[in-house]
Amino acid sequence: MRKIGFSFLGIFLIITFLGFWASAQDVKEVVESLPNGTINWTQGMVTAKGSGAPPMGVTIPSQARLMAERAARADALRNLLEAVKGVRVDAETTVENFTTKSDVVMTRVSGIVKGAVVVDKRYLSDGGVEITVAVNLTGELLAVMLQELPPLAIPLMSAPAISPIQKPVPHPMTPSPVIPPMPKPSPSPTPPKETKVTPPPPAEEKRVPATPEVQAKVEEKVDLKKLEYTGLIVDARKLGLRPALIPKILNQKGELVYSSQSVEQRDLARMGLVGYAKDVDAAAKNQRVTAEPYVVSGLNASGEKRTDVVISNRDAQTVLTTAPYTGYLKNGRVMIVYD
Repeated sequence: MRKIGFSFLGIFLIITFLGFWASAQDVKEVVESLPNGTINWTQGMVTAKGSGAPPMGVTIPSQARLMAERAARADALRNLLEAVKGVRVDAETTVENFTTKSDVVMTRVSGIVKGAVVVDKRYLSDGGVEITVAVNLTGELLAVMLQELPPLAIPLMSAPAISPIQKPVPHPMTPSPVIPPMPKPSPSPTPPKETKVTPPPPAEEKRVPATPEVQAKVEEKVDLKKLEYTGLIVDARKLGLRPALIPKILNQKGELVYSSQSVEQRDLARMGLVGYAKDVDAAAKNQRVTAEPYVVSGLNASGEKRTDVVISNRDAQTVLTTAPYTGYLKNGRVMIVYD
């Protein structure tokens, strides 16, 4: 009986472990591996590991472990700095581009890295220590990068004008009916005979068939009934897109639909410009886009580092028409899905 009990317990533990593992697999986060660390674009965090061994000749165990921890943290911070330098800022630059050009930026980035948080610590059997440190992509790091970026030279797409509903205007080719004046009464005592005046029938309106250009404009009109969008999701899978701190969304004409200029600057450094996910379902569940996101398909990746995404002109028109009603662009409620 004991063996049967242990067997059931083992099966239960295995099923429980598989359940936890399956649930962990459902959380599809965008993680990019670098030689010195890892960037989790979904969580907005850069992590790096470092290891340290106890120095030779130290016989006090507590002192040896403390020195190993210090060596591991110093190693982790060096790796973290190199990982942060590899973060793409936009389609043309990385953090390293700014730290190389400016000693001030290098000093500020180094200070941010030194303030990294220890997120994991492991004590090895040989007395060594392994430490994992992390720093946020948003906050101070993003604020430094925003200060260094030059002004955008790409033209901004103009928001479509929403014309108010107007009463129909009569066709200019339709003549108004002509009613002749009533005849003056005769001075004769005999009452005049009534003359029935029949207005001429209105001329038949000539309908001109719509040209292809006009028909295209009619088809491109935005459905103003769908103004409840609370966020934007761009499905950029299969495009070779790469995540960045400050990406751009463009239309097919190369005009800006969404950029760092779209978001309130006081909120941009705090929350970041966009969020990233591995699939549309995960993006739709993200609190960043809340309940009713508008999902569009990306057409291609743009820029030297392929961090910007191009959407159709029609989708861009819908975005710029509906966004003012709920403010989802200026509040940074944008998610990009990439593989």
